[in-house]
Amino acid sequence: MTTSPMHLLPAVDIKAGAVFQNTDSDRKVSEFFGSPAEVITSFVNFGSKWIHLVDLDTAYGTGENSQLINNLVGSYQVNFQVSGGISNSFTLERALKSKAKWINLSTACLMDIEWTLDQIKAHSGRIGISLDVLNGVLTARGSNTVVGDLQTYVEILSKAGCTRFVVTDNSTDGKMSGPNFDLLTQVSKITKAEIISSGGVSDLSDLVKLREFGIAGVIVGKAFYTGQINFKAALDTCYK
Repeated sequence: MTTSPMHLLPAVDIKAGAVFQNTDSDRKVSEFFGSPAEVITSFVNFGSKWIHLVDLDTAYGTGENSQLINNLVGSYQVNFQVSGGISNSFTLERALKSKAKWINLSTACLMDIEWTLDQIKAHSGRIGISLDVLNGVLTARGSNTVVGDLQTYVEILSKAGCTRFVVTDNSTDGKMSGPNFDLLTQVSKITKAEIISSGGVSDLSDLVKLREFGIAGVIVGKAFYTGQINFKAALDTCYK
C-alpha cells in the first residue's frame, strides 16, 4: 500500500529565549536544551523540512519571545509553523508579521468564536486552529480554560473554511504513550480539513501508524530530545 508523505514537524519550545522540554511524565520538570538557533540549525542540517516553533511564555502568560521568533523564522530556508498563545488580534498580528508559513491560533481563541471565524476567512490557508482536548472536551493548555464540545466547534470552524487543525490530547502530551487514535478518528470524521497530530509519539511505529491513518503531519518533541527516536529515521518514515 502506497501512502502519502506526512509532514514531520520537530518542536522547538522557547521559554525566556532558550529551548526547554518537559522531561518528566507530569510536565513539571523542564530541561534546557540550548539556544533556539543551535537547535533549529541541528534539525535543518539533518534535513528537516519544517520547524514547529512555540512561544511558551506567551502561551503561559510569563512573557513573550516574538522578536526572537520573527528573527529565527527569517533566518532559515525551511518552513515554520508558529504557535503558542495566539488568541487575539495583538498576538496574531505579531505572528503574521513573521515569514512563518503556518500560524496556529490557540484553543483559547475559541472563547471569541466570531473573532476566530473572521480570522479564518481573512487569512485562509495560513491559519490553523489548535484543538487541545482533555477527556473529550476542548481545554486550553496554557490557561486550563474549558472551551466546550469538540464536535460542535470543529463543525463550526470547518464550515467557516478552516483548512488545518492541530490536535493534541492534553492527557498524553509529553508522556510518549502513543498518539490518541480514537481522538484523531473522531476529528477526521467531522472535518475534511488537514489534521496535524501533536503529542504522544514514542517510537517509529507511531509514525508509521499515523502515516497509514492519513494524517497530514505530526509534531514530535520529547522523543527527539531524549534520543528515543533517531531524527533521520523519522524523516525516512514520514517521507519515503
